[in-house]
Amino acid sequence: MKQTLLLSTLLLSLTACQNTNTSILDKNDTLPAKPSITVEADHTTSNTSGNYNKSFHYADFSARVVSTPDGKGGYNLKIQTMGEDMIEKSIDDPVVSAAVGDLNKDGFYEILVFTQSVGSGSYGDVIAYSSNKGMSWSEVFHPELTDKLKQGYMGHDQFALVENVLVRQFPLYLEGDTNANPQGKIRQIQYDMKDGEASRQFVVNEVSEF
Repeated sequence: MKQTLLLSTLLLSLTACQNTNTSILDKNDTLPAKPSITVEADHTTSNTSGNYNKSFHYADFSARVVSTPDGKGGYNLKIQTMGEDMIEKSIDDPVVSAAVGDLNKDGFYEILVFTQSVGSGSYGDVIAYSSNKGMSWSEVFHPELTDKLKQGYMGHDQFALVENVLVRQFPLYLEGDTNANPQGKIRQIQYDMKDGEASRQFVVNEVSEF
């Protein structure tokens, strides 16, 4: 049932977004079941300016994700969480969306930031931070695609958080396809977040094509 939900929801969104360089879901603020959830308006601007500003507020947690151009071709990412916590990171690509959820179901939150490169490839990526029992934050490692998963891949990734599952989709290209006109299927990858030796990491849980 969950797979059916993910496939149907994301396929419709990806089909609509392939040529617009936007994220899979504008509704990817999928949060754990908590009372009094309110999410401020998304103030995302175009990739031309590269500015992003979004806040999350609900019962016992708040966070703001801000990204601005650094004047050197990159971007400054700042994540302000409740209290005095501030996460800062230099990133290569503009932010297109952000989400908050409890991916490992430990009662504490993860913050996910989705980026997408400017240009014909529109390569997507995810930057994620996981709470250490509310005491500190650690970055979650996101692996590169394996050679097998790269077959037919030419970018145009879309990421979303759906029912606290990280989902990635991208179109598959057949031999001779142009970058603007993929003729293959859609590949969907679902990731679990697990504890690794050095840090938490995303691990491929399921791969499907449709």
